[in-house]
Amino acid sequence: MTEVAKDLQDDRAQSAGPSLWRQRDFMLLWSGQTVSEMGSAVTQVALPLVAVVALKASPFEVGLLTAATTAAFALIALPAGALVDRGSRRSIMMLCNILRLLIIGSVPLAAALGAVTMAQLYVVAVAAGVCTVFFDVAYRVMCRR
Repeated sequence: MTEVAKDLQDDRAQSAGPSLWRQRDFMLLWSGQTVSEMGSAVTQVALPLVAVVALKASPFEVGLLTAATTAAFALIALPAGALVDRGSRRSIMMLCNILRLLIIGSVPLAAALGAVTMAQLYVVAVAAGVCTVFFDVAYRVMCRR
């Protein structure tokens, strides 16, 4: 390696600063977001699967269930933006993730008790969708700062 290349490599190493993997705030955000995204992905598959397997839902009912999960984006995205601007974005994000955990966690609990119904799945889909809208709006605003 030439002297110029060595100098450039040394300059890059010094200007890069500490690794992201050693910054506590980044690790908390990254790990929390990873768990949240994995949970959301599993929920998109699990809710219709529970409806079909456990409740013998028709294709129409499964379609309604899928539509209920995304209806919140069309219905409350604009008002959610106005409400998020008035509050603490970090608190809103944390509250929404905790609420989604409780809302979606009610499905396996009800299934274990033998009490899961299509009505519950519709309510879970809509409520989780509303929480997702608020979380996404707050998250996008925080990322732009």
